[in-house]
Amino acid sequence: MNQESTGSHQTSLKKLGFESTLVQNLFLESCTFKKYKKNQLIFSENKRNELEYILFEGVLHRFNVNEQRHNVTTGFYMNNAVVTPHFARTIKGKCIFSLEALTVSKIAEIPVTVFDSLRCNNPAFASFGQRVLESELSSNILTDIGYRSSTAKERLFLLRKTYPNIENLIPYHIIAS
Repeated sequence: MNQESTGSHQTSLKKLGFESTLVQNLFLESCTFKKYKKNQLIFSENKRNELEYILFEGVLHRFNVNEQRHNVTTGFYMNNAVVTPHFARTIKGKCIFSLEALTVSKIAEIPVTVFDSLRCNNPAFASFGQRVLESELSSNILTDIGYRSSTAKERLFLLRKTYPNIENLIPYHIIAS
């Protein structure tokens, strides 16, 4: 990895709460970076997956396929975001939703076992995991309540507030789903 990309990755990790350069470097040494093309599937519903993901650049959406074989979007991830942790997105090791890149995306992937080891052996990683868990729970509850109790217009405002500029980045049919 070149110095420029390392510096960029460290800046992103700092935004996610990895304050120390030592912890940032430990993460960078343990992960693999992958670039996904627009509309490329990252993982599929009902398939095994043993990775954790951090989105550094791009827009992703999680979705499920309904009985009519249409994709129903259940959430988005934008730059510098942690994808729902493995334990919360799988049942018996199989994913409960699919994940797709809606734009060209750069993602750090780290095996669950490696990340769990980092969490168990390093307080900074344990703290990070706790923050991600709290954020994910809070976000899901607020979104669930907001979308269930709001009008269509209010849901659109909530979407715009939560994901600034998303309407200019992805197709409307995905937002509508």
